[in-house]
Amino acid sequence: MKVEKESAKYTTQVSESFEKSDEKYSYEVPFRKWLVREIEEQRMSVSQAVERFNFNPKNGFDLIRSWREKYACEMVLSLPDMTAEDRQQLASLQKQIKALEKQLEDARMKNIALDLLIDVAEEKLKISIRKKPGAKQ
Repeated sequence: MKVEKESAKYTTQVSESFEKSDEKYSYEVPFRKWLVREIEEQRMSVSQAVERFNFNPKNGFDLIRSWREKYACEMVLSLPDMTAEDRQQLASLQKQIKALEKQLEDARMKNIALDLLIDVAEEKLKISIRKKPGAKQ
């Protein structure tokens, strides 16, 4: 069961069994994690959270920032489902990747063929075609 404690103008929501009076610990961990998740997934802004949950405006932003630093790394954010347009774009990009991979393979084969042609020409004609490293031009 939740109990609301009134401190001056600001309300703190804690369970009945919660004994801490320190303001830093006045909100339970599940609430903190839930709020961080709402903010991280952009369903609520920090200023909306400060207003909605009646945080003290003087330290509410710092309090939420510290919670985000502490709990955001634990969050597993879900991605939105792909739209039809996103799927089309993905398919288009995958086709483009396959075409580029084919072009790369063709270029590699051409390079191998040219190297082989030079090797054969050097052997048959007994001349040096390849440039030696460090040769003067």
